[in-house]
Amino acid sequence: MGAIPVTKPEQARSWIRRWQAMRRIPVSSFTLSEYLPGRDFGCQSLWKNGELIVIKTYERLSYLGMGGNLGVVSSVATLSKTVREPRIVDICARAMRALDPRVSGVFSIDLKENAEGVPCITDVNVGRFSSATAVYDMTGKHSMAIIFVRLALGEPVDLRDEYDIAEDYYVLRDVDMPPSVFHADDFFDGIEEVRA
Repeated sequence: MGAIPVTKPEQARSWIRRWQAMRRIPVSSFTLSEYLPGRDFGCQSLWKNGELIVIKTYERLSYLGMGGNLGVVSSVATLSKTVREPRIVDICARAMRALDPRVSGVFSIDLKENAEGVPCITDVNVGRFSSATAVYDMTGKHSMAIIFVRLALGEPVDLRDEYDIAEDYYVLRDVDMPPSVFHADDFFDGIEEVRA
């Protein structure tokens, strides 16, 4: 909340003053960070006693409600797609193991590439499914929600270190509507080539 890209110190100062005046947000609530202009990824994983059970990845392509947001990005995608990105999986798995060698539960990590294309972790959501669970559960071989319930109930799950990705599935979503999931091959359904 309250994020904005700036190019000059005075732009940052002005933005902070505005939030102080309008919402009484203290200066100490703001942070400065590197602007990350690259691709935007989401990664969700399930863990049990330090073992990675299953992990899935997607890329955000456009964002919900961007007409009124100066920050340019959001964690909620209007359009996203499943992607095979082993480097994202590696970064997220290493981060989780660094946080807790006996990690258990569901974790969602957001990453954005810097100007050199290096993915940087921007957010770690602990103990809750992300809003992208629809794309994760409607694509691939495994439903993360079902696996989570089985793990929570102590039922056996015959998965370990599974990178479950079905590439090139797109998810389109908006406010007050269920998400639509379709494969890239479906873009041309119903379109006929006209030859002159």
